[in-house]
Amino acid sequence: MPAYKKSDARAYCKENMQGIWAAIPYPFDENDNIDEAGLRADIRHYIDDLDIKGFFVGGLIGEFWCLTKEERLRGQAIACDEAGDVPIIAHTGHTSAKEAIELTNAAIEAGATYAILANPYLGAQGIPERVRAYFREFCSNVDIGVSLFNTAATGYSLSPGLVRQIVDDNENICCIKNAQPKPHCDGVREAVGENIVVSDPMETQWFFSRAYHKQQTFMSGPDPFLMQRTGNLGMQRYTDLIDEGNLEEAWTARESMNPMRRVADKWLWEPWTRGAFPIAALKNWMDLMGMHGGPTRAPMIPLSADEKAELTSDLKSVGLID
Repeated sequence: MPAYKKSDARAYCKENMQGIWAAIPYPFDENDNIDEAGLRADIRHYIDDLDIKGFFVGGLIGEFWCLTKEERLRGQAIACDEAGDVPIIAHTGHTSAKEAIELTNAAIEAGATYAILANPYLGAQGIPERVRAYFREFCSNVDIGVSLFNTAATGYSLSPGLVRQIVDDNENICCIKNAQPKPHCDGVREAVGENIVVSDPMETQWFFSRAYHKQQTFMSGPDPFLMQRTGNLGMQRYTDLIDEGNLEEAWTARESMNPMRRVADKWLWEPWTRGAFPIAALKNWMDLMGMHGGPTRAPMIPLSADEKAELTSDLKSVGLID
């Protein structure tokens, strides 16, 4: 069970969800099963070498849409076990609120600290009354802090006003990962920032979010393990400088990562904005950096030999691989 009462979820989250978190994938092996040894090794790397403070598992980057229920259960259980005291936020969203509740209760038993749900799509379809009904049904049946995951990948986005209503409806909603443009994030901060943790999950905005909005956590994306390597923790460095009040040096450190950002834009974020989840590129990037990305599943299409060679060249050019 979580280390807090359901009624204390917001206070607990405000106090404890801190620092840089990563959204991580599940690697598959050559037999198309979750690669448990690879996943465990990657989590140890994230914690021991990259000093990442928490993990979002089983979400979009975790390819939840192509996992069986048993794989979703196993993936979150492995992550919770390997992470130990490092907090896990498990994505347990499903079009069926009943199944989302079952996934969440299993995550609680496995040791997850929080649950997170992307906007419900089929059935709710962005209709405010239905969205609110979904979250009321879900939140009333789980004893854990819940984060909203406001992503347009579900076909619609929650307005700041609807976010406010959902937060007012459910005492255990304690956070929102708001994957939306900056003006929308500003609106959500104004609407609910005093009540729950609001995270803009874009690394390109993290300097501003941390320095000027006092955003307590980067929750979350793949940037902490794709744009950092052992001995070169650029994102953590500029975050520490912000926290020390040295904004000029922090900005210089932040800007030094622009070549990496251009590579990330090319392979990840530009395709993502077109609706083409770049999971194959992300996993190949991980493989090249010595992690365990592994293959993707249909309908994702593997990179061609030419694309792999181009990605290798791009990563070498910015110092992410030797």
